Amino acid sequence: MTHAPDEAAVLAAAANAVLVNLGQPDAERRAGARACARGAAEAGRPWLLDPVLAHATEGRMRLARELMGHAPAIIKPNRAELAALSPTVEHPEDAARTLARSCGAVVQCTGDPDIVVGRAETCRISGGHEWMDRSVGFGCALGGLTAALLAATDPLDAAMAACRAFASAAERALDRARGPASFRIAFVDALHELSEEAE
Repeated sequence: MTHAPDEAAVLAAAANAVLVNLGQPDAERRAGARACARGAAEAGRPWLLDPVLAHATEGRMRLARELMGHAPAIIKPNRAELAALSPTVEHPEDAARTLARSCGAVVQCTGDPDIVVGRAETCRISGGHEWMDRSVGFGCALGGLTAALLAATDPLDAAMAACRAFASAAERALDRARGPASFRIAFVDALHELSEEAE
């Protein structure tokens, strides 16, 4: 859990799975992301790339493409990020398949529905709520949960299970929430309940 370049590779090499999130790519975090991806790849650790806002600036896109060269197990774009990463393909499922084939990674594309694509499989997972799109952090939290599952199972199963858990937690949270703020709290509680039920 670091972006410091002098320790990122060491910690990544020792982890069971790694998440690289490009949410705030200042100079140190860019260097840390490079070190982390390189350290994970060299140690044979599975890692997930969340190319946050890769479509927004040339610098983010360059960094995302550079990091994809270090063999991520999962790439987690939203629809806009996916369109930028696979610009020659219009339909999201086809774009996800193209990206999965070109990188050898599972693609976990968030949206309505979520699309998870492996080498030969395509899975659509419906659920969630518009309040998740209006709040900061839900996408990053999905990346965190997916990476945690990646430490225990294969990339395709990790990506699908995380999306299904989020859909289930959102459904439970809607029964208790009165607005976006209470939904966020209820969602965290629902994820906790799901983890207890899985034990």
